[in-house]
Amino acid sequence: MSDNVYGAKLRLVALDMDGTALKSDGQVSPGTIEALKEWIKEGGLVVPASGRTYGWIPEEILGLGVPYVISGNGASVIDTETGEYMYESRIKLKEGIDLLDYLLTENGQCYFQQRDQYYEDGNRSEEMEEKHPYMASAGFSREGKLKNLLEFLKEKGEDIQKIGFMAFDEDTEKRVLACGRRFTDFCILRTGWMCLEFNRKGTSKGEALKYLCHSIGIKQEQVMAIGDSENDVEMLACAGIGVAMGNAPAEVKKAADIVTKTNDEEGVTWILRRVLRRS
Repeated sequence: MSDNVYGAKLRLVALDMDGTALKSDGQVSPGTIEALKEWIKEGGLVVPASGRTYGWIPEEILGLGVPYVISGNGASVIDTETGEYMYESRIKLKEGIDLLDYLLTENGQCYFQQRDQYYEDGNRSEEMEEKHPYMASAGFSREGKLKNLLEFLKEKGEDIQKIGFMAFDEDTEKRVLACGRRFTDFCILRTGWMCLEFNRKGTSKGEALKYLCHSIGIKQEQVMAIGDSENDVEMLACAGIGVAMGNAPAEVKKAADIVTKTNDEEGVTWILRRVLRRS
């Protein structure tokens, strides 16, 4: 595809965070911020599209003046000016309790998100940070540690954006992946090394992006989506141009129209400057 096609059509960039806009150390590079500023100056929109909560989107990204955020793997679309939830696709409380009850018996750490707040099994937090050091280095809030995660969920009595599980060994990851045959109300995504996330069936960044585009009058072909993980595939497929990071696995690259450089090689900067005809 030519740069002329990019420049003529695109109005919005939907941007994944971890493994895409963020480097392997969890930081946003100055080059990425400058490229995003250039895109916005040219009249383009930037929409973070992440598995993270709204509050976990890096301040450097939010500080650019992004108008909307897609969070929780597409469970929510939030208007950043008003704080309004424009769109939600949540797990029903009963189904969430049943799934969490099972996950807490497995060798790993569980967490869930409600209304863009994060709650984790505090009994296994230290072990999780040893097995999954990126979670500690990425600046994730540790305020949600709970001694009895399941009872807390029951007492809150609210539906859930997503449930996550970080396996501590590969056999556990395989077992939890296989549990999809039992828990049929969920879609299961691998979002990192031995990291699995559960959303309500039909939830995806792609569906949330479609809703947002329809709401604000932007055609899907005027969108470029950039991502690196399994939870980005639907988003890449529904955008006019789907861009996979160089560090993405093969199945994500297969879903994309173009592959850029890795997150540690300024892959977002490279593709944005090509869009702006400044490569």
